[in-house]
This record gives sequence, structure tokens and C-alpha cells, in this order.
Amino acid sequence: MNELVMSLIEAGFYALWEYLSAHVLLCLVPAFFISGAFCALISRDTIMKYLGGNGTRLRIAVAYLAAAVSGLILEVCSCTILPLFAGIWKKGAGFGPAITFLFAGPGVTLLSTPLTAAVIGPSFALIKLLLSIVIAIVIGLAMEIGFHEKREKQQPAVDSVLVTHEQETQRSPYQSGLFFLSLTLVMIFGTAPVDLILKGALVLVTSIITAVLGLTYYTRVEIKSWLRETYRFTKMIFPILLIGVFISGVIRPLIPQVLVVDYTGTNTVLANFIAVMFGTIAYFPTLVEVPIAEMFMELGMHHGPLMAYLIADPAVSIQTLLVVNKIMKPARTIAYAVLLILFSIAAGLAYGFAVL
Repeated sequence: MNELVMSLIEAGFYALWEYLSAHVLLCLVPAFFISGAFCALISRDTIMKYLGGNGTRLRIAVAYLAAAVSGLILEVCSCTILPLFAGIWKKGAGFGPAITFLFAGPGVTLLSTPLTAAVIGPSFALIKLLLSIVIAIVIGLAMEIGFHEKREKQQPAVDSVLVTHEQETQRSPYQSGLFFLSLTLVMIFGTAPVDLILKGALVLVTSIITAVLGLTYYTRVEIKSWLRETYRFTKMIFPILLIGVFISGVIRPLIPQVLVVDYTGTNTVLANFIAVMFGTIAYFPTLVEVPIAEMFMELGMHHGPLMAYLIADPAVSIQTLLVVNKIMKPARTIAYAVLLILFSIAAGLAYGFAVL
């Protein structure tokens, strides 16, 4: 018994070590800086213009579509998306588009699609991409409708120096866009599947460019506000992430992969549910879910549960739900998790029956 407990604790610490070495410096740190910049350096009007949940039908459609395809630009995992989600929502983005962004950021990615096409097949990859976009929008709409009144009553406060219209006009849209492009490239290069030396060089160069642009285009007060917001998001999210990663590492050895495959060889509700729950509990860094799916496929997993797994795994994990719960409270977190599980199962079932 003691040996089992010790082995599980070791598995938890190993998961932490693996997670920290793979994520923190090149993925999470840039994400925290971007979320801080969203809160401190972008006006509420700008966020509302593109991701606001109110206005004409066209503006609402643009908000959801922009949020749904965000992952094609930001190559992030379900953990790295969290500070970005917190940043845009607390800055004033519509609740529905923010939820769509939370799901689509890690679920609709440019790199995973060709990788999935190469490993499993082009048609599978294309359908998975389209299903993920549709599910992201539908979940966002459902959450917006279900919690609309609460969102109206409780606008999250932002403890930062807000950028006023006068401050914004000191910079052209080109200058602001160039700064945020450079900042985003730091994270994109940090998650790129390239050699570590090349990755480090690209991250270093874009970080220096970002620092120069920030010091050139923004005032000292704005820079301090940016750093303050970055620290606030880090303090709020990072400890919960570590706890979630540790729990995930402890639970993962208790799930026999053979058992998972035995129960997912057919396209049933139970098979799809097991596939989705495995993806939720056994967290993998971004893109790793694809070779895991290939392994399951080779062991006999049906394509329906395989689809359900690949839709759910990038978008949700234990640590994701723990942090989301801290950001938007239990009722919304439970609703989000239930919707994600149900739609992933439904997508897997539909695809499984379609390919028969």
C-alpha cells in the first residue's frame, strides 16, 4: 500500500517536472504577459468591438467567429489559454465569445490539423476542425443564454490603469498592432514544433523586439500597469495549474490504457464517454494528443470515440476546470464542463455512425 502511494506521488511530481520544463518558460510566461497586456493596454471599447456579446446580429456573429478561429493564430494548450481567457473576459468581452475563445483556442489549431491529417487522415482532420469550430460557437451561445442575466449584473473589475481614448490616440493602430503581433509571436514561436535551439533563438529575438516596441510606444505608467496585471494573472492562475497537473499525474497511472481500448472499440455512448473522460483526466501538452490518438487507433479504438477524444482532450483538463472555476465560479464551470462533454460525445457518435 505504501509503495502504491509513493509511486502515485512520484507520478504526480514527475508530471509537474515534465509540465514545468515543457510549458512555463516558452508557453505560459508569454501567455501571462499577453493577458496582462489585454487588461492594461487595450481599451474596453476595442475588446467590445471585436468580441462583445451585444450589438447588431452582424457584430455578434463577428465576435463568435473571431473567437472560434482564434486557435488558428494562437497555438496554445488548454492551460495556456486560461490567462488569455481571463484577460479578454475581465476586460469586457462578451461572455459567450469568451467561452468560445476558451474552447477554440486549444481546440482549433493550425498545427494540429495537418498533423492529424498525416496521422489519421485528411477527411478526419477536416471534419474534426469543422466540428470543433461549430461546437465552440454553440457552447459559447449556450453559456451566454444561460448566464446572460448574471453577466449583466456582475461585470468583472479590472484593477489596472485603464487606457483612455486620449492615451490611445498617441499611438497609431499600426503601432499597437505591431506591438501585440510581436508579443503574440513570442508565444507562437515558443510552442512551435521546431528544434529547441532555434525555438529559443526565435523567442529571444521576438522578446527583445517586444521590449523595444513596448518601451517606445507606451508610457512608464502603462508599462507598470501591464506588469502589474501580468503578475495578478500569474498569482491567480499558476498555483491552481500546478495543483491540477499534480492531481492529473497521480490519477493517470490508475487508468489502464488497455481497459480504455477494450471499452471504446465500438461506437456507443459509453465508448464516447470513456474516450472524453480519458482526455479530460490524462492531460497531454498541445499536439501530444495526436500520437496518443494514433496509439488508440492502432489498438482498436473506433473512429467515433477517437473523434470525441480529439475534440475534448485539447480543450479541457482537470487543471483547466480548477482555474476556470476560480475565474467564473462553480455553476458556470459545471455548465461549461457538461456542455463540452455532451457535445464531444454527440460529435463522436455522429461521426462514428457517418463513417460506418
